[in-house]
Amino acid sequence: MRILKLIYALAAETLYSIVTFDDSKDTRCKLNDFKDFAKNTGKTLHILTKPLDLEGIILKDKPQMCIVSGWYWILQERILKKVPKGFIGIHPSLLPKYKGGAPLVWPIINGDKASGVSLFYLEKGMDGGDLIAQKSFNISEEDTIQEVMEKAAYLAIELLNENYPLLLEERAPRIQQEHSLSTYYPMRRPEDGRIKWNNSNIEIYNAIRAQTHPYPGAFCFTEDGRKLYIWKAKLFSQPCDNVAGLVLQISDGFALVSCGKGGICLYEVQFESATQEIASKVLKSGMRLI
Repeated sequence: MRILKLIYALAAETLYSIVTFDDSKDTRCKLNDFKDFAKNTGKTLHILTKPLDLEGIILKDKPQMCIVSGWYWILQERILKKVPKGFIGIHPSLLPKYKGGAPLVWPIINGDKASGVSLFYLEKGMDGGDLIAQKSFNISEEDTIQEVMEKAAYLAIELLNENYPLLLEERAPRIQQEHSLSTYYPMRRPEDGRIKWNNSNIEIYNAIRAQTHPYPGAFCFTEDGRKLYIWKAKLFSQPCDNVAGLVLQISDGFALVSCGKGGICLYEVQFESATQEIASKVLKSGMRLI
């Protein structure tokens, strides 16, 4: 939505129509924001139910250029060729690294210290077109996915603000990607968020902060089968050697759990179909998380 508002602010006359998809089942749904924007600006809004519908919209509207942000599907070559000035993509990674899905989640899971945003030309295939410009940002050990998303969104706005006039005039740079350095990652699914307590505390901590709000959350189970989401945690700085997943201690505000290596302090948790709680109120010493 920020990208859309920026284009309208920079050159409202260049914005002909808006295309989005029905994400009403997603907790991060922005569909009503798009509807409100279209209504307030008088711009046409197309809401797709399937990716194949896009071709008909392109044939009808005949755009000269398309700005693509948050699009989950690979565009077919025949569609790419129908837009004279091309499709311009905004990808939240420093391409050619982290092509594909969840490019902000994976760097946190992997413990990366930095990432960035790329403005590039869409071509056949996955995120492989020539670069226009890139900007990088640091990822601190405390950053969750929310902070990283905000950093990426800020840089995306900067990139488009600086390059949109050049794109309209067809004077924007074209820098070939170093394809030998490409890395690819899949979309994260909610079921991929299960915590593996045999992993090190650092790996578990990274998985939790990468998938906390507004994402579906990292989770585990209690021995009696209850699903437990973990929303906030911190590394335990002292040595901790015990059974992986065992709740060792309940302190004021947190529960200490042993990992495959080291320990982790759980602060905010939530049993499925319950409200989010302080971990020390709902977990008990001696419980086993699996």
